[in-house]
Amino acid sequence: MKKILVYLALFIVMLAIALPVTAAVITLPNGAKLDVFITTPKTCTEFLVPAGQATIPVDVSGTASVGLGDPDASIVYVVDVSGSTGIGGGTGCSPILGCEKTFIIALNHAAADSGSVSDVGSVVFADSAATGDMDPTVGNQLLTPPNSGSANLPDVVTSMFSDPNGGNGGVDVFTHKEVGQFTNFAAALQQALVVVQASTKGHKIVVFASDGVSNRGTLADFNAAVSALNAANAKIYSVAIGTDSSCTGGSSGTLQAMATGTGGTCTHVADPGNLPNIIPDLISTELTSLGIAVDGGTVTSIPNADIDPDLPVAGAAAVTYTTTAPDLGPGDHTLSVTATGEDVTAVPKTVTDSQTIHLYQIKLDPPTATNELGTSGQKHTVTATILGPTSGLAPVSGRTVAFSILTGPNAGASGTCNPTTCKTDATGKVTFTYTAKQGLAGLGTDTIQASFTLKNPNGETGTVTATKKWQDTTPPVPSCIETVNPAGKNVPPAGTTLPGTKGGQNPDGYYKLTAKDAVDPKPMIFVKDTGSGIVFGPFTSGTNIKYTEDSTATPIQQFIGGPKSAVSWHIIGKGDAAVYAVDAKGNTANSVSCLVPPPPK
Repeated sequence: MKKILVYLALFIVMLAIALPVTAAVITLPNGAKLDVFITTPKTCTEFLVPAGQATIPVDVSGTASVGLGDPDASIVYVVDVSGSTGIGGGTGCSPILGCEKTFIIALNHAAADSGSVSDVGSVVFADSAATGDMDPTVGNQLLTPPNSGSANLPDVVTSMFSDPNGGNGGVDVFTHKEVGQFTNFAAALQQALVVVQASTKGHKIVVFASDGVSNRGTLADFNAAVSALNAANAKIYSVAIGTDSSCTGGSSGTLQAMATGTGGTCTHVADPGNLPNIIPDLISTELTSLGIAVDGGTVTSIPNADIDPDLPVAGAAAVTYTTTAPDLGPGDHTLSVTATGEDVTAVPKTVTDSQTIHLYQIKLDPPTATNELGTSGQKHTVTATILGPTSGLAPVSGRTVAFSILTGPNAGASGTCNPTTCKTDATGKVTFTYTAKQGLAGLGTDTIQASFTLKNPNGETGTVTATKKWQDTTPPVPSCIETVNPAGKNVPPAGTTLPGTKGGQNPDGYYKLTAKDAVDPKPMIFVKDTGSGIVFGPFTSGTNIKYTEDSTATPIQQFIGGPKSAVSWHIIGKGDAAVYAVDAKGNTANSVSCLVPPPPK
């Protein structure tokens, strides 16, 4: 019985109809559904192609199924109760009517378990035909859910009877009805039409089981009933049971004709005990392949390594897949996944689900830059450009770009955008300008980031970075200026170093040492004796010295005057004084001369 139920469950679930409207779905010729669904990415999801990279791969995931769905089918079980069904039997069952009952009840159990069939009804026939009363409430109820709490269908089918001794066949539950002794296909189809017309479901299936051939009724009535059922969107699956029956025999219509007239099939089962084994042959489905295409291009097969379980797979079944759409560049791209399936007609059918995604690329120019850090107000400007939809590297306007300085001497500094809204203009561009920190603290490399929020389920951001190096390669500018004596009084120069004056020597040797640097506020000053090569210092800018040139002396640096002296040092050298300065970055200035006369000979 387990084997029977498995086969019957497959039969019922393949008759299932409706699926979620979000999936792309078609109906196979046998009424089973074939669907495919892209779960991710959804339409309008955005991705980033990193700057300097031409393409990226995008993962595509989803599901596909065949033969599954929400309840949208009605089944009418038409059962032959003529006298001949009360005798004979088959492997594991007797009489023939008992085999039919086992078949129908098991089929209904499968319908209830699958959740694919919404309601069921029944018809018994012999000379005439009658609909089964499917509910104990007052009146003749034509339909009942397959899983009704009182097991209505099994109760009705179990109560069906026949009389091999010339009496009437019929049904007892829930209303007693008798239909005679012989075999009238036309009458059976007319009553099946009554039940079909009572159903509001999209698909109607008639399972018509008989152990004989028609010998009552008229061919005209038969043909009219078949046409009416076909017009009502019903499909007949007829079963010729036993050696005395056939798909093509009968004087007033055949089992084959009713099946052919409605798009169904007829199957001859010589051994009534084999009735359940015909189910896969009546209506089977298979999901054969999945493929992916980009932008309407060639469909590429999705390998089984990306599908679970492997294809092909017999219905009713569902699979999941995760595959990759490679080499996608900036722009709009339509991803299409196609499922191919077939039923017993072996005619492949396809269904396709498509989602359109957007790929962007953000650039930041200049990507690198190096500038001298000056004395004040140095600014740096970067331009962010967003490219992408709708046609490749087209500019994207109106997207907000966030700028930040991530690392470096100006980390965290703010700046201004143009446009001031920080949204890209018609050319896809927006600029950001900031002012560099001055002084030694401003030296180093800034990392500047531009980012915009991508519209995807994770709220990811598209980012790009650029660098700006602030350096100091400019040496300081030294000078030595005639200054006061230790008492702080000016000494009129006998000669002077001032431009436009005569002389060029400071006879007293009093000088103020100074140095200016664009970055370092305190460059170091050194005094070199050009006669001996000895270097004195370092001194800070503004230091007053007295320099004496004496070729016979030993070069020396010593204090001069007392604590209140306006001059700090007395330097004696063999030659003239050459003054130079060095800043914190090691930039060394060319020396300037501080001339004094040599001592008299």
